[in-house]
Amino acid sequence: MPGNDTLYVVDTSALIDMKLYYPISIFESLWKRCTALAHNSRMCAPTAVFNEIIRKDDELALWTKRYYRYLFQECTGFQVEKVQEILSEFPGLIDHNRETEQADPFVVALGLERRDGPQKPLVSQTVVVVTQERTTPKRSTKKKKVIIPDVCQHYDLPCITLIDMIANERWRF
Repeated sequence: MPGNDTLYVVDTSALIDMKLYYPISIFESLWKRCTALAHNSRMCAPTAVFNEIIRKDDELALWTKRYYRYLFQECTGFQVEKVQEILSEFPGLIDHNRETEQADPFVVALGLERRDGPQKPLVSQTVVVVTQERTTPKRSTKKKKVIIPDVCQHYDLPCITLIDMIANERWRF
């Protein structure tokens, strides 16, 4: 999967964990490499991720604001249709009692759009969702909250963690 043909669609959890475990002030080269991925159209996230991140006023919020135009993708009609389809199939993906928009279905929808929709690039790319959510073989989606890897598996959309992305890119620090 590594190489310049991989597009990473990043979930809020991956960016928050990156901030927690690899602070910008200490792991500057990691953040520069992620910024370069965004600049080269190889890393993106839906604006719903941005909206979740800026609820806190911290270094991650500042970083996302600084690189907003490179990293975040506005919602399209295709994505809205996919979000409706995803939530119809997986209503447990979001908490229906929360008043704020939740990014998870938009992350998957953006991945599907970049893989299958009108926004896919002319040059073939492998689209991969990056999230810190993890599924287990015995996990029952009927009893527990549905998570991004469950939905990605349904759509045959690769889903990895942040450390997997770092390994795929063959970054060494």
